[in-house]
Amino acid sequence: MIFVVFDNTYHIGTFCTPFGQSFNCTDQLLAWPDASLATTDSQFEGITYNSINDTYFVAQETIQTEMKEVFRANIFEIRIILTDSTPIRVLESCIVNWDFPTDNKGIEGLEFVTHQGSGHSYLLGLCEAYDCNPKSTSNNNARILRSIIYYNKIISALCSWEPVGTLAIPSAVHFDDYSSLSIYHRKANELPAYVAVTSQQMSQVWVGMIEEINQAPFFSLSSLNNNTIYDLPRTHAATSECGMKYCNIEGVAWQDGSELILVSDKAKNDQDTQCREKEQSIHYFFCRKICQTKK
Repeated sequence: MIFVVFDNTYHIGTFCTPFGQSFNCTDQLLAWPDASLATTDSQFEGITYNSINDTYFVAQETIQTEMKEVFRANIFEIRIILTDSTPIRVLESCIVNWDFPTDNKGIEGLEFVTHQGSGHSYLLGLCEAYDCNPKSTSNNNARILRSIIYYNKIISALCSWEPVGTLAIPSAVHFDDYSSLSIYHRKANELPAYVAVTSQQMSQVWVGMIEEINQAPFFSLSSLNNNTIYDLPRTHAATSECGMKYCNIEGVAWQDGSELILVSDKAKNDQDTQCREKEQSIHYFFCRKICQTKK
């Protein structure tokens, strides 16, 4: 079973993987506990599991702040109990202390990692735009915003995620946008681990490694030996999207060491027909070649 978030609703989807369908698994939508938000756009863009507390973090791409033209992401920590009458319980809602100048260029992907050497845990938030700033045009400034939770000691009811550093995606990865990321731990919570980052506009997946280091920024990203960037399947027809079929990839998750699960957004009005065939869907890809590249 996998959990899927949507940017136009606060409901969280639970969907059965092909393997799980043989165990009486049922696809369903879980209602957010605050019923007043039922018809509101959530701006959800990522969900990740906190294995330490058995909870989930859910990221809102941005929310409006009191400052004009300043937006910040927000992180919910929730517990999901499928057998409960209220399956989603919101434990906390904490702002990310990082300014974005627009409401649609914030955090696109989310992961939870633990630094084994120090014992500290972090959230990795993937920025959609270059250098976390949509006005930047540099080809090499894609960033993963890494934040550590911080509780305000003056007003204990408030909390925030404070940025403590950025991780640069290798310069060989020239994506026009960055839509999601996922980490596959070969052993529970241990690094090094595989990392997958997707591009919606280029319909590609980069697979690399994330490793732990003993000095700031405490983690490093590196490409595999062959700078592994994969095109998602194309058509042979000449189209304005260069034959792309998976035109709106918004999420990625490792199912295990040999399978990637991708989710796609709704097709845009000006996109070709083949883009609509794969819209709003869950896609499964086997990746044996990826996971045998480096041990």
